Amino acid sequence: MSRDVGATADDNSHIVHAEDLTPGQVIQLGSHTVCESEIIAFATQWDPQFFHLDPPRAAAESQFGGLIASGLHTLSIYQRLWVDSRTQPWRVIAGAAMNDVAFLRPVRPGDVLTGHTVIDDVRFEPDKHRGRVTFAGALSNQDDKLVLRVTTAVYLGARTA
Repeated sequence: MSRDVGATADDNSHIVHAEDLTPGQVIQLGSHTVCESEIIAFATQWDPQFFHLDPPRAAAESQFGGLIASGLHTLSIYQRLWVDSRTQPWRVIAGAAMNDVAFLRPVRPGDVLTGHTVIDDVRFEPDKHRGRVTFAGALSNQDDKLVLRVTTAVYLGARTA
């Protein structure tokens, strides 16, 4: 698992900085299999709606015809895959924005979600020793159908001012 490093690390040679990323670069995020118990556990804590909680009765009778994951759960899976995909530590300062979130189809127990993200833009803020990196991300299910699209931006430390 990768580890992000704060601004006080001494050796920066192996840490990904804003300068190391280029628009058009694709990052594969790996996969995650969604299980029923995880859908229910997430929903119980964060989105307790019947179509996320009650598979044999209420969810089955809903417009979805069965249990589905919360959109927030799907977004959390994307975030976890994004963080775990890093093969080197990144000089992450903070998240900056999340835009254009689209939940395109339900995520169900047993779905295998696979993600990727594409670097859209890198804008440097030399006075703050950082860059704002914008990513266009997506998750697809085992049938190669998109379930999530999202644009995010993060601040990464810059190697030079």
